[in-house]
Amino acid sequence: MYMKPIIFTLIFFFYCCGGGTVIFAQEKQNRRQPAAAERVAAPEMMLINNKLTLKNAPVGQWLEIFTILGNKVRKIEIRTPNGEYDLNLPQAIYIFKLDGVVKKFVVREGRQS
Repeated sequence: MYMKPIIFTLIFFFYCCGGGTVIFAQEKQNRRQPAAAERVAAPEMMLINNKLTLKNAPVGQWLEIFTILGNKVRKIEIRTPNGEYDLNLPQAIYIFKLDGVVKKFVVREGRQS
């Protein structure tokens, strides 16, 4: 008479705790993990003395340069992953956009930040 509630409780406990964990572990194992070769570092941008230095830039993409008001100043095609570009930008605040990476640079007289 008391055996049915105990068995039901044990089955319910096993189903909630044990069964859910097993299913979760199997789902996690089935997810595709990117291989080390597939992971690509995000592009890095530095602007020093009006010269832009790029690292890990995606070849074939376009670097877009905007003023703070949203006007496009320049569009540069990336031909090498690591390179330098002489920009000669006038003093202002600029937004650089490349492959989902957006950075703000302030060009001042004689220096950038």
